[in-house]
Amino acid sequence: MPARQVNLVTAVLPLHDRGAVTLADMPRIPDRLDLCCLVAALGLLSPGAARAIDTLSVHVGEAIWGDARATGIDARLTIGTATQSAAVVRIAKVRPGADQPELRRVTLSCARLTISDPRYACANARVDVQQTPIGPLSLSVSGDFNVGTSTGSARAVIPRLAGGRIEMQGRYAPAGWTAEGRAMGVLVADLRTLIAPLFALPDDWTIDGGATAEFTARGRGGPQTIHGTLALADIDLSNPESTIIAEGAAMTLTAALTARPQGYDLQATLAAGAGQALAGPILLDFGQNPLDVQARGTLAGTTLELTQLEVGAPRLLAMHGSARVALGDAPMLEAGRLVIDALEFPAAYTSLMQITLATTDFGDLITSGRASGTVDLARNAVERIGIRVEDVSMYNDRAFFMNHVTGEVRWAAAKNADVLPSWLAWTEGGAYGLSGGASRVQFVTRATNFMLIEPWHMPIFDGAVAIRTLAINDLGGDDMSIRFDAEIEPISMQPLCKAFGWPEFSGSISGSVPGLELRGDELRVAGDIQARVFDGSFVASNLRLVDPLGKWPRFFADLRGRSLDLEQVTRTFAVGSITGRIDVDVLGLELFAWSPVAFDARIETTRGDRSRHRISARAVSQLSNVGGGGGGVTQALQSGLLQFFDEYSYDRLGLRCRLENDICLMSGVEATDHGYYIVKGSGIPRIDIIGNQGRVNWPQLFSQIASGIRNSEGVVVQ
Repeated sequence: MPARQVNLVTAVLPLHDRGAVTLADMPRIPDRLDLCCLVAALGLLSPGAARAIDTLSVHVGEAIWGDARATGIDARLTIGTATQSAAVVRIAKVRPGADQPELRRVTLSCARLTISDPRYACANARVDVQQTPIGPLSLSVSGDFNVGTSTGSARAVIPRLAGGRIEMQGRYAPAGWTAEGRAMGVLVADLRTLIAPLFALPDDWTIDGGATAEFTARGRGGPQTIHGTLALADIDLSNPESTIIAEGAAMTLTAALTARPQGYDLQATLAAGAGQALAGPILLDFGQNPLDVQARGTLAGTTLELTQLEVGAPRLLAMHGSARVALGDAPMLEAGRLVIDALEFPAAYTSLMQITLATTDFGDLITSGRASGTVDLARNAVERIGIRVEDVSMYNDRAFFMNHVTGEVRWAAAKNADVLPSWLAWTEGGAYGLSGGASRVQFVTRATNFMLIEPWHMPIFDGAVAIRTLAINDLGGDDMSIRFDAEIEPISMQPLCKAFGWPEFSGSISGSVPGLELRGDELRVAGDIQARVFDGSFVASNLRLVDPLGKWPRFFADLRGRSLDLEQVTRTFAVGSITGRIDVDVLGLELFAWSPVAFDARIETTRGDRSRHRISARAVSQLSNVGGGGGGVTQALQSGLLQFFDEYSYDRLGLRCRLENDICLMSGVEATDHGYYIVKGSGIPRIDIIGNQGRVNWPQLFSQIASGIRNSEGVVVQ
């Protein structure tokens, strides 16, 4: 019989045992055609029909199955023997799903098609896709299906995809099916486009590295068991803000699902053993502290219930817990509880604290000890924390230290939550040169609020600060406020001076701070701070600090000293010897970034002082330099009768500087025709020091005073 060719346009060909079929024999069929009709057209071929027809061509305008859609389908079947037929299917456009990327110019070809009822097979099919989101794509496919036994198998290989190779195969039988696959040498940067419909990183994130994966699945109808492994190597990841970073990270994720009547049982493990990862303030070094996570639970619909969660990182963390997660478009951790069995220092400080403290004086601590506790979570947030501190010690090179810290810290997220008191205790501690012995503090903390619940006695050297009130609201927020009330129990000045790098002198500091408040960016002290120094009294009042945590803090105060012993003062600061009593006022003091920008300072002999008033030659020289008359005074000291004396009598002394715009407006205890008295002499031998500069550059004056204090050599009298 001569060869025959049949063309079907938007039609399904019903084949019969006759030699020729033409379009005239076919009714008009709608342009939209379900895919099953196309399959039926090819599948109904019998050996008899195969002998009658050499070529079968089918064109379908559009085929729809579920959410998938294909348009412009052309299929051509060339019939040879039962094992040597060939087929080509070309599809203009394919959209696998509603939210899936579109594929264009898809070609499926099989050069050795077996059509031998009940067996249909192709050993060397090829699929080529000219346009995909990741560029052209080719894969080889083989398949075999027996209609009589309803059994079959299929295999697909993508020799190159995202820099790697993909293999998949499966078998089907009425008793069940199996499927397995693996991906080797895949480049993660190339893979991100392919998996974008399932999981997409923001476009401005960068990622690099390699991946391998494999899976197996078995089932009957739906899946009964699924097992998969994903291994990532040399992963580099970063977001634009550099708050999420991975460098050289390597990790392996395995997961297994087993079907149950109400869903699936889940077992999963995650192991990370190389590289580092940063997430906000948390830094994990997988090389130093390999991470191991074990999880068991159930998956029912969109609810993942983790009934057992184990997390371990040697020398850093041991933790277990449970969680319930609602999956979907916006996954949410509905509830969870983590029990921290051990949190070990120093790794805990490096991983969890150091980045937060990096810009402070506590960013390089050496730590030891451990902690434990619990963390309760709800609705993607931490709800409660309870931490027990066990013998934690820390120190650095800037003289900060706390030794043998123990305690319990409890926190709740809600401002009105019921929370048990917290407490901390230590054997000794110090900072910024200050140090003290054992102390214990008890407090309550919830949300961003902190409050002492009993007085806190904080030792400092041989004294203490007894804090009666300390309450902080909205810590770190725009409306942060602080209330503070304390008594300063006498603290010797000598260790304080040494701690602050001051010249050492005797005396003590004491007093009360009846009210300290922080409102907005201003810290105010309502009361006065008093000190007993140089056998006199010193009071600091009207203390204010604006922008205390900022880069340019501003400090305001009024300082008053009364009846200070000049002999002790001058011995301390090495400016020569002066006896007598003085009063000191520094009113309207303003510091910007801790440098003076304004004040009205006065030093003057105490009114009614009846003590002995004597001044050494060196002190005369120092004071005369401040007032601008140094040359004449020095000459007088080295000539005439004055050269035979080492000290002189005086009636009164005093000096005033009102600082404005880096200029000191100078005056003394009394005006003269040509200036002002800095020292007004009396008796024999007598010497007067007269200043003649009314305006002095403050930086220059400060430099002269500092130089005079540092200079320990006296005035040489010849």
